[in-house]
Amino acid sequence: MDIFDIARLAGVSRKTVQRVLNDSPQVRTETRERILKIMEEHQYQPNVSARRLVMKKTHTIGLFIIQDPGKDRIYSDDLFYSVVIGAVINACSLRGYKVLVTMAEVDDPAPVLKLYREKSIDAGIIISWSNVQSIVDEILSADFLVGVFDQNNVTHRTPSIPMPVLQNEAGAREATHHLLQLGHEEIGIITGEEDNPAAVERLNGYQKALKAAGIKVKPEHIYRGRFVEESGKEAVHHWIRQGELPSAIVCSNDHIAFGALKALKEAGRDVPGDVSLIGFDNIFLTEYTSPALSTMNVPRVEMAVALVEQLIHRVEGKPYETMNPFQASLVIRNSCAEKKA
Repeated sequence: MDIFDIARLAGVSRKTVQRVLNDSPQVRTETRERILKIMEEHQYQPNVSARRLVMKKTHTIGLFIIQDPGKDRIYSDDLFYSVVIGAVINACSLRGYKVLVTMAEVDDPAPVLKLYREKSIDAGIIISWSNVQSIVDEILSADFLVGVFDQNNVTHRTPSIPMPVLQNEAGAREATHHLLQLGHEEIGIITGEEDNPAAVERLNGYQKALKAAGIKVKPEHIYRGRFVEESGKEAVHHWIRQGELPSAIVCSNDHIAFGALKALKEAGRDVPGDVSLIGFDNIFLTEYTSPALSTMNVPRVEMAVALVEQLIHRVEGKPYETMNPFQASLVIRNSCAEKKA
């Protein structure tokens, strides 16, 4: 039972119920009594939305880690989101907010809604590898505040959902351009699933960079896998078997690059002597591979801080501006070299 149910049973708008909860004089006595009677009959307890209306905040943010049973699980060995989680908690703490962390399955929003209602959190932040649009819709329909860290987790981007946006296409274009500047023309890409927006955008960036340089995009140099180490290994093995190993490879994330690097070494190919390799994300292990991995840095901490700030501004009723898109930046290390003559 939530504010929408009360409004439906009373035959009034949600705003009218909110006015009753806020003890507003704008509601007629007859209507007020009818709404209060329905609340009493159904033992309705005002949720965080109603408390937010009267500014009784708990200064608590929920951090929801949404898992997909069919995919690798965040926080098992994930080096990308561990930084994001730490940045969210730190940013909230600096602004006087506690963080409650809960995990849920992508097809079951119940634990998420339970945290809003039972712990009276002021807002929530979703972190996931999956599409969480259905959970976001459930949260919004219950009149709660929510932000999403990754724009690829939702189908519909709307102003009502704070989220940082990364320019994936531009980042992949810059990574490919770096290899072109080193004289490479036979450049491959290992990307993620076809239904993953980040994979699509990074593939588009790669293709546009080649076309801008007047180089034909070869379908055989595009390997579609997943954003995991195994796909890097599989791609390299596939290209070697087919006799189509490119002289340089754009990896759509660093985990893919780790797998590709391992497979190349096992096959006796030198990096960067035989094959240049560039990743995407700049997780901390990229500094410690041999050779150290060139990659595109994703400003995860800045993105997390911006999300927290905008969400808290909304909680506190302060003005806020739309977040500007974030750019990935090139980090040059030792895994790329000029193409051999």
